[in-house]
Amino acid sequence: MNFADLLDRLDTLLQQLRPDYYATLNPPAPVAEIVALEAEFGLVLPPELQLWFGWRNGQQGFDNFFQNNGLQSVSSAAATMRVNCKMLAAEEFVPNWWGPAWVPFLENGGGDHICLDLEGSFTGRPGQVLQHWHDWEPRSVLFPDLTSWLTAVVHTYEQAGTAAPLSEDDVVNFKPEYPAGFPQEFEAG
Repeated sequence: MNFADLLDRLDTLLQQLRPDYYATLNPPAPVAEIVALEAEFGLVLPPELQLWFGWRNGQQGFDNFFQNNGLQSVSSAAATMRVNCKMLAAEEFVPNWWGPAWVPFLENGGGDHICLDLEGSFTGRPGQVLQHWHDWEPRSVLFPDLTSWLTAVVHTYEQAGTAAPLSEDDVVNFKPEYPAGFPQEFEAG
């Protein structure tokens, strides 16, 4: 299944299994907002991440989308990148605390993010999905790419069954199936 088909499936699942949460999702991000993020940070977002932000531009309030993370908007992602890149440039971080080509797309509301790593930190494989903690050294490469991450998310929602609505506890306790060899554990510093 390609990324666009996975997004369609996710959209249907959220409507069926989490209708109250679905109502909090923002409309798609304007293309101009995505282009502005790319220009500000000198990046080219891969088509999958453009589709992600083009599906939903974050959410209202904070409810968990998957595990302990909610959707991050393009403007929130840019703000996160701005602060972390400024601190990186000021040499306030140990190596690999933050990468200038890490684009957050999920957040836990406490300063931690799930990012698409466009530079391939730790592994040399650009496009991997990385977990960033704002105050803790572990850095996990969770999935090799955004499509395998979304496949696991959709599969996890499908496995939750048709008992709607799913509770916050259900979603926080989701256990996705990782590809062989993932997650890979690393540490900043």
